[in-house]
Amino acid sequence: MKYDRLEQSGHKEDRFMKRLRDFFGFGERIDEELVDKPLITTVLPEQQREKLERDMLILEEEYGIKERKVQREAEKQVQVAAEDSLKQFHVMQMGVCPRCGEHLSSHLFATLCESCGWNTYEVPRNGPVRIHLRRSDAVIEGEVCYVIATGDVFVLKDDVVVAKISKDSISYIEYVWKKEEINQRYKQIMSQIKVMCGWCEKEISPTDDGVILTHVAFGTTQERYLFCSTACYDAFRKMYPARVHRNCYERKCADCNLCIKRYEDETESMHSLLKDMLKAKYFNAKEK
Repeated sequence: MKYDRLEQSGHKEDRFMKRLRDFFGFGERIDEELVDKPLITTVLPEQQREKLERDMLILEEEYGIKERKVQREAEKQVQVAAEDSLKQFHVMQMGVCPRCGEHLSSHLFATLCESCGWNTYEVPRNGPVRIHLRRSDAVIEGEVCYVIATGDVFVLKDDVVVAKISKDSISYIEYVWKKEEINQRYKQIMSQIKVMCGWCEKEISPTDDGVILTHVAFGTTQERYLFCSTACYDAFRKMYPARVHRNCYERKCADCNLCIKRYEDETESMHSLLKDMLKAKYFNAKEK
């Protein structure tokens, strides 16, 4: 009897392991007309794996059908969520708040709605982030934090939660940006932007090698042009000499007061280009 019980226990464990292998896609093929192919998930934290095992035991009698049905429903839910996210992105691209329909205030790394408070923004990838507490000089630091719907904040370090802070205890959240990361973000965005060469009208990116950006005034107002090469820049200068003063092409705009300035100093010209393009996009959407 003792050996029979051990054998029954072993068979039960074998059945469970077979189901577990099937769930992760390592078991025998199941008729594709009956079920869909499961999602492959090979690495789970211990607590999640224990919960998974309990749920699978609940579905033990009809595991082959019920568990697959649950998985299909989960995949459908993920698809619906992806469609909603894509729709929200397109609405944002049009400069409209996806929550209330008002116009958004857009910046390079932050977008917000002044009407309802909806917002989305970039945070540093590598931290740190600092949580400043009310009525205390204490600061809780982590690599990343998440503000959930209730207003509470989860602080993570080394991929584990090191603190959960109630919203009533928080004074403000400080995101510490490094200059190198900000510059890298600018370069990533610039590489996606396409503009026309001011001479040959070739499509270029501001980050391409050899691209020249210049400010020049042909009348009373400062203008800005990008060129794909020195040859195009020289040809443009020869065809269109500056009329405000003779050395407009060579002179720094910051040292000149002979025209109406529309753009920032040359040292910030690329950043200014991005901001101006964003503003133009916003006003065009507002006019529509």
